[in-house]
Amino acid sequence: MNEYKLMIAPFNHNGFRSLSKKQAEEYFHWYVGQSKARIEQLYEYTQSTGGAAFLCEYTPDSLIDLWNWFETQINMVAKSEEEYQAELEQFPEWVHDSISKKRFSVRTLAIITDISFYFAETFIKHNPMVRWGYFTKPKNEVSVNMPVLLGFKSNMKLDPRRIVSVCASESSEQHDKNRLRNAYRTWTKYTVETTPNIADTFRL
Repeated sequence: MNEYKLMIAPFNHNGFRSLSKKQAEEYFHWYVGQSKARIEQLYEYTQSTGGAAFLCEYTPDSLIDLWNWFETQINMVAKSEEEYQAELEQFPEWVHDSISKKRFSVRTLAIITDISFYFAETFIKHNPMVRWGYFTKPKNEVSVNMPVLLGFKSNMKLDPRRIVSVCASESSEQHDKNRLRNAYRTWTKYTVETTPNIADTFRL
């Protein structure tokens, strides 16, 4: 497998906050339905690119071998001047020095998404109270209308893709094969111990 197939959304949108309830529901079911195929592609790709140590067993420790492989795959590319200037305009001047002139390549972003599926399914397998879900309000929450993991204390939501993206950014600066495993361990501290109401999977 030389190419890494991208995941194409079922419809275009101007950000998750702009989605209607119907669109959020449609996107959620489509997204979660991609999980199995995306994880299969990820596994096949690891095996053909030096990641034979990774076994797709959905164990917390398998995240170590997966991340150890992924750190060799991270590819950063230069942002265009237009991209960079557009980012600068979104933030006050005092944070401009922290805005990178590089970004992940498209392939790296695709792998990040697929690792987030594996991370999520591993979490669900070992934490029975955790499940996929989404919520449509309040609109000011960062993960509104996005597929996230629910079943945590204080109504916390885990966005697997955000977690993996943050870990990838850190690993682009300094490798640590335990980084994703440590993120998993941190979030297990916030899982609830009571059986969830299935209606809570969709917070409308």
